[in-house]
Amino acid sequence: MNFPQHERAKQPGKRSRTITACIPYHGCGAIVRRAVEGLLQQTFRDLTVIVVNDGDPTPPWNWLRDIGDPRLVRFDLATNGGPYMATAIVLNATASPYFLIQDADDWSRPDRASRLLGMIEADRSDFAVSGQLHVTASQGPRAVADVTWTSVVTDQPSPHRLVLRTRITPDFVYRAPHHGLYRTEALRRLGGYYGGFRVSYDALLTNLILMTGRVSHTPLALYHRSIRPGSLTRSASTGLGSQFRDQTEQSIRVIYDRCFQHYQAYQRGRINSQSLIDRLRELVLNNVSSAEAGHIASESMRLLRLL
Repeated sequence: MNFPQHERAKQPGKRSRTITACIPYHGCGAIVRRAVEGLLQQTFRDLTVIVVNDGDPTPPWNWLRDIGDPRLVRFDLATNGGPYMATAIVLNATASPYFLIQDADDWSRPDRASRLLGMIEADRSDFAVSGQLHVTASQGPRAVADVTWTSVVTDQPSPHRLVLRTRITPDFVYRAPHHGLYRTEALRRLGGYYGGFRVSYDALLTNLILMTGRVSHTPLALYHRSIRPGSLTRSASTGLGSQFRDQTEQSIRVIYDRCFQHYQAYQRGRINSQSLIDRLRELVLNNVSSAEAGHIASESMRLLRLL
């Protein structure tokens, strides 16, 4: 499913510190402009922002039409495949060595990219993540609902759900948010950003990153998360507690159990790090249909021609 390396190499201007930021869009309305402007106004300037209209019949382009920044790329998908599939298409097409996750209804502090990149370079890590400020979306002034992912837990259990948990255990839990900055190759070696699921896959992906690489963290709330009705995590059909999400998480937990078995074998010295990566990647890609893989590959080729 990954894009051929020789095709990526054809892209001009490949530099060692560029960032590609992906914004999948579906049903967010005018608030997408806040997400786009927040990235274009980053203090780190060598950044490309790719907004992907994920099959929404009302695309976001009218809200972005007066933005003339050449770093903004607009891309349409004919059908809605979900944010992970849209992100996988961008990941496959980019030549940037760093990849930033940004939801269309959230926004970033102006120093988010520069701080996360600085941590990755200083720590030689594969993924950098920050604290998050959760803000309620209402008719009145924005209200801070919570500040999450500000703490790191290693060996001790924590009563709090949204804390960075660096220790891998048999339990499948949400150990890290996926809204951060990745080394592009760290994602590609695990099979990309799509594992056959429309929700909850990010929880597995960050676990796999923790199994195979190093993670940097800052408690600073560099990312602002919008808590709004109708989002994937809040809607009645796909949100927390929905039947669809519960069934999806059960399926993901089965994959995690198999991944953990390989991770245990690696810890015990029975396989090396490359074998661990290969086995995790195989488990992920086995859950992606040939039709989905073909769609991602063809759309990645189409996007590549725009970059």
